[in-house]
Amino acid sequence: MSEEKFDYMDYYKKFYAVWEKTMSEALETWSKSPFLNKDVAAGNDKTMDFDPALYYKKLYETWEKSMSEALEMWLKSPLFAASAGKLIEKSSGFKKYLDEVMERSLNNMRLPTKNDIDRVLASLNNLEAKINDLWDKIDDLKTGGRATTKKSSS
Repeated sequence: MSEEKFDYMDYYKKFYAVWEKTMSEALETWSKSPFLNKDVAAGNDKTMDFDPALYYKKLYETWEKSMSEALEMWLKSPLFAASAGKLIEKSSGFKKYLDEVMERSLNNMRLPTKNDIDRVLASLNNLEAKINDLWDKIDDLKTGGRATTKKSSS
């Protein structure tokens, strides 16, 4: 992050202004709803040509447009970058802590841990490699050493 001074107060003022604009536009759109119209309550039904899906789509588009401004401003701020860095650092520390707790818990319950399973798998792989070597030697002995010359000549 650069060494430039960042004016947090100015940033928060701008962020609040964008948020306030978002909320006022959403409330304005919502207040135009025919369901909130007093004539509907009085019996003058003007909702016949009202399409709720279109209304909510317009409300969503208004919210999305104004919130994208606020989110863009937030994501570009050095405050967000610093917070994200701290979050990643803390979450990796928390994961390490949880891994340790899980390993201790599994040990106390006499269940294998990930490390135990990894060690067993490594031993199995070593055994498999040794068995394959022994089979190769047996095959060499059966053929009288011809398989070795065949492998080396190719």
